[in-house]
Amino acid sequence: MRLAPTPDEQLFARTARELLAARCTPADVRAGFSRDRWRALAGIGATGLLVPEEYGGLGLGSGPGADGYGPDGYGPDGYGPGGYGPGGHGSGRQHLGGRRLDEPPLGAQALVALTEEAGRACLPEPLLEAAVAAELLGGLPEGADLLRGLAEGAVTVAVSLPARVPAPGPVPASASVRTSVPTSASVSVSEPAGQPVVAHAAHADHVLVVTEDGELREAGAGPRTPVAGVDPNRGLARGAEGGGSVLAREWGEAAGKAARLGAIGAAADLVGAAAAMLERTVDYAKGRVQFGSPIGERQAVKHRLADVLLAVEFARPVVARAAYAYDHGLPSAARDAAMAKVFANEAAGKAARGCLQVHGAIGYTDEYDLSLWLRRVWALSAAWGDSTRHRAAVAADLFAPGGPSPSCPPR
Repeated sequence: MRLAPTPDEQLFARTARELLAARCTPADVRAGFSRDRWRALAGIGATGLLVPEEYGGLGLGSGPGADGYGPDGYGPDGYGPGGYGPGGHGSGRQHLGGRRLDEPPLGAQALVALTEEAGRACLPEPLLEAAVAAELLGGLPEGADLLRGLAEGAVTVAVSLPARVPAPGPVPASASVRTSVPTSASVSVSEPAGQPVVAHAAHADHVLVVTEDGELREAGAGPRTPVAGVDPNRGLARGAEGGGSVLAREWGEAAGKAARLGAIGAAADLVGAAAAMLERTVDYAKGRVQFGSPIGERQAVKHRLADVLLAVEFARPVVARAAYAYDHGLPSAARDAAMAKVFANEAAGKAARGCLQVHGAIGYTDEYDLSLWLRRVWALSAAWGDSTRHRAAVAADLFAPGGPSPSCPPR
């Protein structure tokens, strides 16, 4: 099992970081959603990461089971991805980065590399939602125009999944913003009757909605009502009543899979945001002089920031494991996705608290850059399933009557 990023993924992340460093400064973030930046992201393939190749995307999102691999991640001959067996090396063809052409697609692992950079830059555009929408639509002919538009950077999309995804599996998550706090794992935290509040719907060209009974719909083109939220860059809005069209029915299983991808991508985004806050706070602690010396020399400050670093570094491999499990269809993929979101939520929350305490009250102010990441972390920690929800999912899997899902495919 290889969790370290390949040279391909490292190059992709580095390219995204360089683009965002030039086009997504704190001043740009405050300006909000940008069509020009969205098209620039499309130019490096970021918006079409999981869009099938026939629609102009990179084609990394055909999902587990492609190329003859079953849900356990193994092919019909009993050998693992890339032709590797128990101790064998296979004979699959190589391509740049050392991956084999006959491996399952590695969309989630590439998405993690990308969304971590999005979190680091505090990107306002719905990059994660584009990937989730592409995975949700799959090869639906009805979604062909939308998929082409995503790959070209011509359109943006918002996604709303039900609080309880109508599919088997213990990890139902939601892209909709919750307005109530669950008191237990069994309490639904979805919106009451009416149109849900959807992140990025305020500036999205299309809104995809999966209903409680498993219908995949494109919301109507009527006016949307903006809703105030913790992070103004999430573009919360409530859709118009009625209208829209049904794209597919009995789409609950696909919605559950897309929700897991969303949780993994959001976890990577949180890790990137936490890392950015830590870097900025370390620089601040080195330059902020108090009582004749930088505050970074104080042991209490060093220990607090070291705790943040440990939390971030412990969360990153958990997210990488979840992406690997998703791409290879491992039996534990649902549990791994839930664990990734929990670890990322905790790391980002610790980073927000620790970095804010080192900065003091100035960190809260809108004029200070740290507040951009604070708001992002606070909002994203609740999106795609909060820690309470995902801890309950992990517990449900671990204590299931048949035992927990195995962490690796059977040999």
